[in-house]
Amino acid sequence: MKLRGLAVGATLGALLVGVAGEAWAQRPPGGPPTGPTQSRPTQNKTVGPRKGQPQDDDDQGGPPQGPIRAEPEIQLPSDPLAIPKEMEGKVGSDHDERPPAPSGELDRRFRGYYEETRGDYRLRLLPPLYLEHTRDLGRAKDTPSGSVSLEDRESLYGMLYYQRRSPNVDADVLFPLAWRIRERENRVYVFGPAAHREAPGEHDNWLAPLFFQGKRKDGGYFHSPLLLTSTHWNAKGAFTIAGPYFRNRTESDVDWGVAPFLFRGDNGNQDGARKTYTLIPPLLFYHRENELEEEKLTVVGPVLSKSNPRRDVFDVLPFYYSIRGKPETGGIRESHTTLFPFFHYGTSDAQTLLVLPGVVSRRTPTSSTLLTPFYSRATTRNGATDLMAVGPIAPLFLKYKDTDLGASALGIFPFYYGSSSPTGRTLLTPVFGRFESYGMSRTYWVFPTLQITQSTTGWETNLWPVAFVGRDKDKSHTVLAPLYWDFSSPKSRTTIGFPLFWRFADKTDDSVVQVAGNTLYLQKRVSNGLDWSFHVLPLFSYGQNPSGYFWNVLFGLAGYERAGSYGKVKAFWIPITVDSPRETKEASAR
Repeated sequence: MKLRGLAVGATLGALLVGVAGEAWAQRPPGGPPTGPTQSRPTQNKTVGPRKGQPQDDDDQGGPPQGPIRAEPEIQLPSDPLAIPKEMEGKVGSDHDERPPAPSGELDRRFRGYYEETRGDYRLRLLPPLYLEHTRDLGRAKDTPSGSVSLEDRESLYGMLYYQRRSPNVDADVLFPLAWRIRERENRVYVFGPAAHREAPGEHDNWLAPLFFQGKRKDGGYFHSPLLLTSTHWNAKGAFTIAGPYFRNRTESDVDWGVAPFLFRGDNGNQDGARKTYTLIPPLLFYHRENELEEEKLTVVGPVLSKSNPRRDVFDVLPFYYSIRGKPETGGIRESHTTLFPFFHYGTSDAQTLLVLPGVVSRRTPTSSTLLTPFYSRATTRNGATDLMAVGPIAPLFLKYKDTDLGASALGIFPFYYGSSSPTGRTLLTPVFGRFESYGMSRTYWVFPTLQITQSTTGWETNLWPVAFVGRDKDKSHTVLAPLYWDFSSPKSRTTIGFPLFWRFADKTDDSVVQVAGNTLYLQKRVSNGLDWSFHVLPLFSYGQNPSGYFWNVLFGLAGYERAGSYGKVKAFWIPITVDSPRETKEASAR
């Protein structure tokens, strides 16, 4: 591979040097972009007329008008055959490290067995007892300890014993009982279920299926299926499982336990960010600590305790809940206690809340709220809004006022309700109602079900649930339930006179589907006009389109169809062609 890589590099270097030399020799003197030669510098002339000089094409002589430009020098590499490091991954070879094909005269002999040789190659055969294949025959090299053979010999004896001897690989295999294999410094020994491998800094020992053990430079492994044990480790972590016990380590983070009784974890951080947890499922116990956030959580059955620099929480689920703030360590001054479903009381600098069955009381620096089944009162924004209600289980009286918005409402139920604001007003009694949004819409309601609405975009009159008539911009509707329905828009219109008349029209393509009694009318726009048909079901049908027409009696018992130069007659629902372009041409020819 090295020789081939050097040859490729030499070829590429020679080509590059040759091409560069040829291009250098062909450059015109003084022409761009060649520049001057090292032995004969040229003048750095400005192309075209210069300011203050006559416009002519002749060289006026004299000194150059600019600095002399130095000639670029091409530095040849010291080792033209060397491959740069950035190119090593891109320049490859198809050499598979096998010796080349033998060369020379082939010599065959029979000496009780068959033998052939060619150059450094030899083959010996005595099927099926003996087979030998040898390469690099007779080659050797001298070392300080003596001469070393470079032959690569493979032999097979009795189809069961395989032997190989070479400088890098040795093998002795008595199939399938015993194996001895050497590949450089890696050695493998197998005898039945036992196996041993050794190499620099590592080894493996197997006795299948009892145990599998191995060691590496930075770790190792041990597996024993019968003992339900498996472990492996390296510099970054380790994992062990032995029956119900397990332990998993990733650097300093360790999780271990005895399933399903105990689970424990610790990230092992010694820089103030340590996290630990403990879970004991049979005792319904869980504990967690976070050193960085100074947080602790403990759960024992229904009891939950949580602590952090902001607050302490203690709960007995699902009945008792308690929260206490820690203003001295960054929290707020607060206290909340709940005895569900009977009592809740919470207080902080922002509010006070009391909840009892049927009573809610809340106070803040700018608002106050009291809700009960019989009386309610709420003020917000330092009294800018005021709501008072008698009820609300059986509403009798309601009064609301917002001085900032100029809004107010008064209700004496069930006789009167009225409200006003800068955007509109409302009046409602048991027999009449008026709802107005200034500049937008106005609606009247008259007992029992009459509604009249007017707005900037249209109008609507409804007599619930019988009649509905209205228009909104370019859309309209008319409904007299359940007999007449009509909906119209710029793109379509639907009209139904239930149950005898149905009409659906789409104005985008002039399509119409209309049913009136036992008649059916179909229409749609095509490229050259309209395609329409009329049917008196089931007796008669007639239709036209830009290319022809048709008629049928009893859906084809008798009929005729014309489509351009085609003509068909239907007799007993069987179509018969009576005219076609071919027949027309033949008739014209005759």
